[in-house]
Amino acid sequence: MPSFKLFGKKFSLPGLPGFPPNGGLNFTASNFFKDQARKAFDECDIDRDGQLDTKEVYVGLLKLYDLLNRKLPYHIKVPKIGDINSLMDKYDGNSNRHLDFPEFLELCKGLVGTKKNWRDSLFLKIGIAVVMKALGFPYLAGLIKTGVEATGLKGIEGVPVGAITYMLESASKQLV
Repeated sequence: MPSFKLFGKKFSLPGLPGFPPNGGLNFTASNFFKDQARKAFDECDIDRDGQLDTKEVYVGLLKLYDLLNRKLPYHIKVPKIGDINSLMDKYDGNSNRHLDFPEFLELCKGLVGTKKNWRDSLFLKIGIAVVMKALGFPYLAGLIKTGVEATGLKGIEGVPVGAITYMLESASKQLV
């Protein structure tokens, strides 16, 4: 928790709700991140054996994606069971098909992203999707409309750019 001194007295500032500590810098190394991962682990450990099997990891990721999809302007597809098996293979250090908390914490760091694997991070994928939705698709729709108008085809001038944007977004969802 950040603190400051004023007139010789120390004051502590709580974090802003909805914002990660340190403004998100080195977020996966923070105690806040570890505490959230611990809560998620405990909630998913249905049989309370201190380990998560494939089904429990899948339930946990379903909860994570459901939470993200409620908060974000873009829908993220829930991982398939094959993806969960790949994650289990990658993060299960002792190859027992169960994740203990340190292994689960590494899985969470891998999903959120670290300096080493930031290209695979969920947040980068979400960020790209949001930028495409906010800027890319509308810009491309404007280019398409201008290009079609330049060819001399009639009828396109009455079509709003928003409608073309919607068609592009829908088409891109079918491709993914």
